[in-house]
Amino acid sequence: MIRELVDMLLELGKEHNLLNEPVIVKSLLPREAIGAIYSTEYAILRGKEVMVEAIFKEHRGQAFTPAPSSFKGSLKEVLSLDLSNLRNRGIFIAVLNAVSSYLNLVNKTVHCKHETPEICGEKLAHHLISLNVRKVGLIGYQPAILKWLVRYGFKVRVADADPDNIGMVKFGVVIEDADLDEDIIRWSDIALVTGSIFANGSLDEILPRYKEKCVIYGVTGAAPSKLLNFNRWCISEGD
Repeated sequence: MIRELVDMLLELGKEHNLLNEPVIVKSLLPREAIGAIYSTEYAILRGKEVMVEAIFKEHRGQAFTPAPSSFKGSLKEVLSLDLSNLRNRGIFIAVLNAVSSYLNLVNKTVHCKHETPEICGEKLAHHLISLNVRKVGLIGYQPAILKWLVRYGFKVRVADADPDNIGMVKFGVVIEDADLDEDIIRWSDIALVTGSIFANGSLDEILPRYKEKCVIYGVTGAAPSKLLNFNRWCISEGD
């Protein structure tokens, strides 16, 4: 999938004469990224992920990554980065989101803050009820989403890549190993998949086979889900 996204950004850059335009990427502190969150369950508050933010022509694009890095250069230079390197991949996804925001291809490229993740989780549960969904796979542990799915009585399976989470019981659900991602997606009526997969390189080979039942959640997957035609869930209004 990442190769497709590189090709798409290259074409957009050529079409709109943007390849020589400057871009800056920096890491954000947790409070800058998600505001004041009461729960310590979020990966960003435990140092497992960092939010990187790209600025392109005054438009912001963000991405969660386990390997944060800074960058200053042209869009053309971003496109030449080695994306087998996780640091570069996080930079690329953030820049893709910022450029896509500038071109009005996507919105919600800046993470919500404070109490909004809780509101998002409850609204998502109501949305799934309206679709008569019963079995939900959650790929990437997200505490607010899981809490509300459990509270509204869904059957839920959760997989996470963080070894500290695997085997732990969260809101009554045992967190499974990310090796079981595909099994959980097959089991589910709908699979809620963290947009972080585009920045961390997981599921590149698996996800396209399950496009119809996968919903990408969160800010990282803003432009990737749009350009690759995945359904997306995000209520963020940014700052």
